Amino acid sequence: MKLQLSKSNFVKSLSFVQNIVESKATIPILANVLLEAKQGRLNISATDMDITIFDKIKINNIEVEGSTSVPAHTLYNVIKELPDDNPIDLSYDQNSKKLHLTSSKSKFVFSCLSTDEFPISSTETFKISFNLEADILKEIIDKTYFASSNEETRYYLNGLYIHTTSLNNKNYLRVVATDGHRLAQYQINSPSSIAKNNFGVIVPKKLIFELRKLIDDVKENVKIDLSERKIRFSFNETIIVSKLIDGKFPDYEKVIPKNASNTFSINRKKFLESINRISTISSEKSKAIKLNLNKNKITISANNVEEGGSGAEEINIKYNGPSLDIGFNSGYLKEIINQFTLEEITILFSDATAPTIIKDSSKSESLYVLMPMRV
Repeated sequence: MKLQLSKSNFVKSLSFVQNIVESKATIPILANVLLEAKQGRLNISATDMDITIFDKIKINNIEVEGSTSVPAHTLYNVIKELPDDNPIDLSYDQNSKKLHLTSSKSKFVFSCLSTDEFPISSTETFKISFNLEADILKEIIDKTYFASSNEETRYYLNGLYIHTTSLNNKNYLRVVATDGHRLAQYQINSPSSIAKNNFGVIVPKKLIFELRKLIDDVKENVKIDLSERKIRFSFNETIIVSKLIDGKFPDYEKVIPKNASNTFSINRKKFLESINRISTISSEKSKAIKLNLNKNKITISANNVEEGGSGAEEINIKYNGPSLDIGFNSGYLKEIINQFTLEEITILFSDATAPTIIKDSSKSESLYVLMPMRV
């Protein structure tokens, strides 16, 4: 393999693929990135056995086609420190199993592993395909990812549940995440290509985290393909494939109150600012705050038993329901409120122990459920 390419293209592509490479991979080849020069392109790929990323760079000057695998993080760290305006020459010596890199007066040599050791993705039949605008996909992730769980024992909650559903004779694509304390739901009109499909898959949060970074600057559509075991996202010259979580997502609709008897709307900014102030005095461990509801008034308060401190603040609202106290984890509540951008949010509940719905006063795409806590 012998070729020349620019730093800007190479470092961008490497930054994509090296993110999934474990810094302390138990299998040596998994610490490497695979480079394949052929047919006017440099194909770059990496895998952790669950997620695989492929990227392509168009190359005008491939002198000798070939392939090798190089330590991913080392190669990336070298490339990003090279001068921007000098071309990079790569040459692989088959006999010594070394990759030689030259740029201006800089020279580096990398020890390589055989490409035969690099894991090859199994052939998949992707039966379901649809496109989403990149901006919509970003919003879906931003509005739901935070509520997914890190708890390994309930591994089926360690991702986003993406499924089709029907409501009032309309088809929707819905994304749900929950950790058992809070639930985030976002839905859009179902893309026409899957309007008649019925599916539900759990997509690992590690994939979602990497995908969100990869599509940050993408403006066009992202193609999504599904098989029984894997999901594939394709955009520009990049493809990312991941195993799905093999498990059953809980019947989350059971925890969403259908007939919440009490409701009030509140200015989002005032509410968030008040919670920020009052939560500073709450216990670091529980982060508990209490909402006391009375006619046309809400009092936000917190007590710190460990330090003997307390705080309270009132906000005027329109509320004619019963007087009651509801406790929440202030961190969870603030995270949910931060998902909204409009002036008002609406909060619906039945009593102090039932799940509470928080939603935008005028938009229906997103909905959040927060479990109360004892205070």
